[in-house]
Amino acid sequence: MTDLSDHPLAHRAVLTVPDAETLFQDVRLTSARWLEGRFGGAVPLTPGRHRLDEATVLTNHTARLPDGTERAIRLQLREERAEAVWRTTITALASEDMAAVSVGLEVFPDDEVLPGGGGRPAPGRPGLVRDLVAALRPEDGPARLTLDAQCVEAGGVETLMGVLCDPGRRLPVVVAAQPERPPADGLWSERLDRIVRQAAGSASLYLLADLEAVDAFREVMGECHGVSPGAVRTYLRDVDPAWGKDASRHRFVTAARMCDARDRTWFGTVRAVQRLSTEAPLPRPLRAVLFPDETARRHRAGGRRTAAPALLPPPGAGEVSALRSENEALRAELDRAREELRQARLDAELSARSMAALEEQRDLAVAQAEEDMETALRAMDGEEAAKAEVYVLRERLCEEGRYEETVVKEAAGSPETFRTVWERLDTLEGVLVTADAQQALDLDDAQRGHIWAAKAWKGLQALNSYARAAKEGFKGGFYQYCSSPRSGGEWPRKQVALVESETTMNRWGGERIFPVPEAVDASGTAEMQSHLKIDSKGSTSPRVYFLDDTKGVTGRVIVGYIGAHLTNTRTN
Repeated sequence: MTDLSDHPLAHRAVLTVPDAETLFQDVRLTSARWLEGRFGGAVPLTPGRHRLDEATVLTNHTARLPDGTERAIRLQLREERAEAVWRTTITALASEDMAAVSVGLEVFPDDEVLPGGGGRPAPGRPGLVRDLVAALRPEDGPARLTLDAQCVEAGGVETLMGVLCDPGRRLPVVVAAQPERPPADGLWSERLDRIVRQAAGSASLYLLADLEAVDAFREVMGECHGVSPGAVRTYLRDVDPAWGKDASRHRFVTAARMCDARDRTWFGTVRAVQRLSTEAPLPRPLRAVLFPDETARRHRAGGRRTAAPALLPPPGAGEVSALRSENEALRAELDRAREELRQARLDAELSARSMAALEEQRDLAVAQAEEDMETALRAMDGEEAAKAEVYVLRERLCEEGRYEETVVKEAAGSPETFRTVWERLDTLEGVLVTADAQQALDLDDAQRGHIWAAKAWKGLQALNSYARAAKEGFKGGFYQYCSSPRSGGEWPRKQVALVESETTMNRWGGERIFPVPEAVDASGTAEMQSHLKIDSKGSTSPRVYFLDDTKGVTGRVIVGYIGAHLTNTRTN
């Protein structure tokens, strides 16, 4: 999926319910309680637009079938705060295709909507989502969405496997396993409770009750797709237990990290689940439903048509007083109309911004897909070339009678996490990594983390090959190496940048000062502008910054940074 960090849509949850009979009643009642809790009193839920205070407007629309039966309802709360306009939209639909409710929170920073300017707020998920889960008992395919983790014993693991592999499932599944010896400080249980609480409504939640259940689950799912005691794993859609490589998509937090008070990896599970819920496409029936403007319709129906005034004799004193009263009433009505027009314009502006952001997201997804396709094709070319080379070399060894040398151990595949990348750094003789590991490990929380880890490792291997070539007499730098036949296209030239722009260095050059051995610089730091582009779409777009010291005191390439894109002139 694409990066939504600059999209107005901050959170969205879609809950599918099995019974539509009381859907609208339950949604109205639950929403009313939520609103009353926020505003300290009853709120009007009648059709139309209602101002709750100076900065808050609540609108209520209903879509009906030709016979007058309610088909869908929408409540929209818009709050004009100092830092942004916040818009919460609750839509419930009961049709032949589905019965569901969606809750969406959009945030429009004030520098584009309200005067004054300001940074982008960091919103939390609306508490209404949990309230609706409790009230509606929603489902996701064969899974129930609950507020608490559903306990699974050994006899129930087959059912859980059916949930994981069901093609109709839309949302992720979080599976936790009881630790062998729960820590005395209760940190594991506390963190699991927080994961469950914040993931409720965005995933189905399960807890393997004991070691017997853990073993039974591993037996039916396979070693690669299982969950170790004390670990927490997030399963995406389309789980394939028969394919070991599929396991890398379903990220997990180990028991050791769950129990380490200094480790925040567990929170990545929450962020990932909420992000997946937000990025999931809105079901078509919810996208297609249209709501008439009840306020405008009532206003048009109740509006008064005034005929052109006829020439009349001068009014008396009593008539003057009546005219003044009527004039005041008309002025009040005009003010109301102006306010409604302002509200309508603001609604239209916010909707236009949402549409523009969606179009940008679509363009970004298309560009990302094209880049991924190019990377895949390049990898296929490299694989075919490597196979051909292996075949030739094997034939030559066989001709010389060195058959035993044609049998090699299976090479390690691409790393699936940056943690694995870090574990392999010792195998790179020509590369010295001084980078902060945590900045790289934070990338594992992203949905494309496994792609970035594999690509970063490929880039580090290319730097290592370059260092070896430099030691053997290659005269050029890394860019020239990537352009030479010697590299075999190991790393694309267009994904190498040797310098930053002058503006970037003048304003944010301090971000590009990284650790180096004191033998290289007595200060223990050095400026690094050269970098590998691990991705080029979205605001994260990881980078690997390096200093070419192959002809210096270390004779190696020093990598000072592996992490998210640093600030430059194109940063939002």
